[in-house]
Amino acid sequence: MTTFLENIPYKYCGSVAVLCDLWLPEMKPEGGRPLVIFFHAGGWVYGEKAFTSLTVRWREALFRRGVAFASAGYRHRAYGGGMPTPPADAADAVRYFRKNAEMYGINPEKIMLCGHSAGGHLALLVGLTQDKFRDHWSDGETECRVCAAFAVSGPANLNFSAYDRPKFNPEMDNCVQGLLGEKWQDPEARAEAEPESYVRRGSAAHIPVLCIQAVEDEVVPPGMAEDFARAGAEMGYDIRKLLLPEGDHGLHIPGSRGEPAPSAFVADRAIVDFATEVLGL
Repeated sequence: MTTFLENIPYKYCGSVAVLCDLWLPEMKPEGGRPLVIFFHAGGWVYGEKAFTSLTVRWREALFRRGVAFASAGYRHRAYGGGMPTPPADAADAVRYFRKNAEMYGINPEKIMLCGHSAGGHLALLVGLTQDKFRDHWSDGETECRVCAAFAVSGPANLNFSAYDRPKFNPEMDNCVQGLLGEKWQDPEARAEAEPESYVRRGSAAHIPVLCIQAVEDEVVPPGMAEDFARAGAEMGYDIRKLLLPEGDHGLHIPGSRGEPAPSAFVADRAIVDFATEVLGL
């Protein structure tokens, strides 16, 4: 039995509420339930907190282990948000659940971030920078601290033109421009928004990270996950990659109407195994 709490306002920006949904399993481990916070896709320019089917199978497996699950919205470009708004909102979702851990029966030291595509980028960015991102609507008292992060098809850097598939470039450059605005070609602005840049500088938090990506992904170049894992190994970080032999950007059979590729079930198992390890289940 799982309790579903919809449209929780985890942050107010003036009169505007930023919302999340929360699933609380009946099982409550000693010390409180671990929590996985998910951020949706949408290229930093659109999307909603219920905007995915990727989580359905593996989150059920985690519910049976007593893990709570939240899907958090954030202010992307369609809602007037560009850097640093999306990561500030994502970090405030963490701060909200840390501050209200007792009310929800959550263990504040066992919070893991995850996301798909742009949401995966946010999970990596906030996970590796921890308390860096705030805005003037942010909780000024509570710390953003998480124990792990993983991303499905999440870009670890924003330099799409560096990869050898031209079809990635025009649309994704538009998305990067949506995130960074007029500074989208500014190297310093890009570096502030790239998870990989913090790793390469040695300024990232030492948390376990998992990047899952299909080699047939036509939205985010799979080489990004390889470069990210390589940079992590060089700098002594625990950054793991899982490259899947089939599946599109959403781990579906390419050209199908949302039918999971066989690799999607491999990804499900890897996610459950990763969560079991890092959350001490």
